[in-house]
Amino acid sequence: MPFSQQSRVNADTICMISETIPNDVQLELENRLEAKKAELRDLATMGAVITSIREIDAVLSVVMDMAIRVVDGEVGLIMLEEDNELRIKISWGVSEEFVRSMMFTDEMDITSYCHSNGETIILNELGIRNENGISIESVICLPIQTSKNKYGVLGIINKASGNNFIDEDKDILEMLLSFVAVAIENSKLVDEQLRQVKIEQEMLIARQIQGTILPQNINSIDGVEIGAVYYPAREVGGDFYDIHELDDGSFFVIIGDVSSKGVPAALVMSAAAGIMKSLISGSPDITVDELASKLNTLLAEEIIKDREMFITMFFARFDMPSRQISYCNAGHLPGLWWDSEEEHVVELSEGGPIIGQFAGIPFTRGNRKISAGDRLFLFTDGLTEAEDCDGNMFGRERAEQVFAKERDTSADEFCKRVKQWIDRFAEGASEESHDDFTVLEVRVES
Repeated sequence: MPFSQQSRVNADTICMISETIPNDVQLELENRLEAKKAELRDLATMGAVITSIREIDAVLSVVMDMAIRVVDGEVGLIMLEEDNELRIKISWGVSEEFVRSMMFTDEMDITSYCHSNGETIILNELGIRNENGISIESVICLPIQTSKNKYGVLGIINKASGNNFIDEDKDILEMLLSFVAVAIENSKLVDEQLRQVKIEQEMLIARQIQGTILPQNINSIDGVEIGAVYYPAREVGGDFYDIHELDDGSFFVIIGDVSSKGVPAALVMSAAAGIMKSLISGSPDITVDELASKLNTLLAEEIIKDREMFITMFFARFDMPSRQISYCNAGHLPGLWWDSEEEHVVELSEGGPIIGQFAGIPFTRGNRKISAGDRLFLFTDGLTEAEDCDGNMFGRERAEQVFAKERDTSADEFCKRVKQWIDRFAEGASEESHDDFTVLEVRVES
């Protein structure tokens, strides 16, 4: 049959059927159809509004209003999971204590069961009256979820009309909550993106601060060879080092590690570097223990104060005219000294506690004579705490082994060799197990 004839037959058939339906029934069907169309249009509008809002609290307020209206509810609430626990975010006319008292099983209240099992619950004709005289006739509780994630629940108690909740209410609310779940996911994605941007900006600032502190080129000093390298990790840590040369050819060698990371660590690092430069320039004869003590008090009282932050540091002063080294270890990993005459490694541990927490605390210093071929090896804890694929740390003993084994290399080459040892040791380990670290070596020439 040609298409035009088929269309004419179908139209005639519809007309014949419609003539057999009473006018009042036809009118009711048409009204219901229009109402359903309007409802779908409203839901589409609701979805567009919900998914366009980025603030979750604002989304939930809008959704609570929509949900109450579309099912003619009396009171309701929205709960979201935070730290593995459902917590009320929006509550219209119902308290959390009241909801928690509505047990669905012997062990779980209705909201917890709905969230845990991802099931919509409809209870009608309950006829419950609580101790405050509130009547509960019907309840509908729905999960807010996607196929992968569970976010929370929506609960509505009683219909204003006194009727029961029906499957049509369930369908409408589930469609509404599907938009809510998308909005929550979008918000989390935006929050994560903003967090990453903030982290990247902070890391950039911290790197810029650190770059102004760490010496770019270590000037050659008569009688010694100095090598130093900072090996960064993904996060900007608090490692720093500096060399301060004095007029008589003597010099200070300083290495430190701020307990925090990022911008806070970089700012404290910058303050410490500035204070030390000022103290040494103003008093060239200052001893290492005096330097540690004054820096500690200034940081504790003026910079760090009550913050949970501190610095571990190692100070060394090479007095080249008298061929003596004095040192002070302030809570840092002890420096390692290669005694060329005895041909063994000595640990330089004299000093005191961490810097920046205990104002007025005394520090002590150690002393050694300097001979040709002696070497000083300083490093931060990122070196000793580097892990292999089994979670074993590089440790202090391996650091001593490297120091003894690579004793015939130049200072610059030694710093590179240390990194090679660490890379071989940590091969196959995750990036999370890698921290930044600094190595510094001073080699006394003949």
